Amino acid sequence: MGAYLRLFERRIERELERGKSKGMRERPGWEAAPNGGYQGLDPAKDRRALIPPLGLREYWYPALPDTKVGRKPVFWLMLGDELVFFRDKQGHVVALSDVCPHRGASLSEGDCFYHGFVTCPYHGATYDGDGECVAFITEGPASKMVGNLRARVYPTRTLRGWVFVWMGEGDPAPIEEDVPPEFFESASQTMVFTTYSYWHANWMVAVENHKDPHNTFFVHRNSWIQLRSSGGFRPTPLGPRPKVVNGRSLAGDERGNANYYADERGKGSYQLYFPGVDGVWPLHRWRRLWGWMFQLAIRRWQRYQTTEEWDMCNHLPAIVRSRVGGHGVYTRWAVPITANLSRIVYMHGMRPKTALGRLWERIAWVTYYNWMVDYNFSGQDNAAAAPVRYWTTEHLSSTDSFLVFWRKLVADGSRDALRRKARSDRHAPGDETPAEEASYEHQREIGMTVGARQ
Repeated sequence: MGAYLRLFERRIERELERGKSKGMRERPGWEAAPNGGYQGLDPAKDRRALIPPLGLREYWYPALPDTKVGRKPVFWLMLGDELVFFRDKQGHVVALSDVCPHRGASLSEGDCFYHGFVTCPYHGATYDGDGECVAFITEGPASKMVGNLRARVYPTRTLRGWVFVWMGEGDPAPIEEDVPPEFFESASQTMVFTTYSYWHANWMVAVENHKDPHNTFFVHRNSWIQLRSSGGFRPTPLGPRPKVVNGRSLAGDERGNANYYADERGKGSYQLYFPGVDGVWPLHRWRRLWGWMFQLAIRRWQRYQTTEEWDMCNHLPAIVRSRVGGHGVYTRWAVPITANLSRIVYMHGMRPKTALGRLWERIAWVTYYNWMVDYNFSGQDNAAAAPVRYWTTEHLSSTDSFLVFWRKLVADGSRDALRRKARSDRHAPGDETPAEEASYEHQREIGMTVGARQ
């Protein structure tokens, strides 16, 4: 199964190189509006109109495993930008714009004839890791293009085998603000497993999907993770109560809502009756038996300690974090490629207590865990998110409370938003848009305390 999925991912990458992927053919409505947001949405009434379809730029993003970059230049598409990766003279992975500044040829179609340099296939313009043209082969050693031609450089940093790229226009922010802390910890302290796949969905749809916990009861009812839950099938109208941490993270006090996922003490009815259809959900009680069976086999591990900013949260630019059985943290990072194609990077940080525990985690990852979380569970999210029409009018509910505050953070509190406000007088919508106020009103009607507003 894993080999088949990797073949699918490589096919997507080949199609991206040729510009023929389904993700390159945008759906109606995804086009950027004049204000930079989604086409057809009024900035005065909908906060999504201020969210860029191709992602927030003033951030670090995971690009690719460093093992993917060998002797040849590598083409990669991120946030609508075409990049070329190669290794400099020190062996570090570096990134330039794939567009040769001479005549616009693709540097990734060229070669690394000389160690540490990439050469354009058209006229032989050769660039170093700093983007400087150091040779122009078709004009000879005395070419005046040398020193006067420069390709755009994208700053890079390699952490735990992954290359991270700064996509912004300004000076790079401290990478520690954007990348999960386990990437800066020693390998002897923390195990980090990282994979990636592709979703035919906009990056905001992908991010909002993960912190939409109530789809768990429906979309994931047949996932292995949900089937092994002892009480995860009793939905309520309550939503998480979010708060902003350090201006970069939106943390949800999920356990503070006693009935958020389910009645954990088992006092409530397992099946709920819906009078509109004269039926119950879940349809069958056998699911509860699955939960009991799996609970008997759950392992007890050292609890993964992290900061409030990086615990169960949404984190700028496009990161979602959740617990994995108490012993690890699961990260899903949506990297925009085009307006309706995202590269989803899955990161699993774990701290087993013993060497035997480390060995078991590695075996579990290879044999079933990677498939269970990144493909079985997340594959269901992908299927549900792909058809979402993000530019349409919405009618939000109390369970969308986290979504409301996340959009506020992205549209009003991100580095991109601060740069936008500094350059113009254009403002975000008022305190609440009509859809957001409907969500707040629903929360008040059911007696839910509305989260701290930004």
